[in-house]
Amino acid sequence: MMLTDMHETCEQCRFAYARIDTECWGETSSRRVMCPICGWTKYEEQVWNFALATTVKRSVMQGYGAYRLIPPGGFSGYNAFHVPPSGEVVTHIRQLLDSGWKGYLTLWDEEKGKARLLAGHPLQKFEIPAAGDPSP
Repeated sequence: MMLTDMHETCEQCRFAYARIDTECWGETSSRRVMCPICGWTKYEEQVWNFALATTVKRSVMQGYGAYRLIPPGGFSGYNAFHVPPSGEVVTHIRQLLDSGWKGYLTLWDEEKGKARLLAGHPLQKFEIPAAGDPSP
């Protein structure tokens, strides 16, 4: 697999590295492309017949933001909002990030046509101590 096959440009915010996740079961496969910045998502399902793929399902959903939550000592994937999230959901994610979880939260700004970072940092996966700092 080529590196260029592992990401594609988001069709909403134009971020160059929307993530691609794939699955395969029997003669059927699926491909989900999700932008970790704005939450735009494209889903395709194919049926394979003698190495030829026929797309049987395709959907594209506008993103209203994205988030990643990594609990202490754990792992979690990227998630997208396909409808504007409620204030309760935003508050809950912010509380988790404030209490030691790693990750980030973005929301789509319709007026500006781009995602806004509300909390955390997209690259914050692990807590790395500064040189000479013994605390994690």
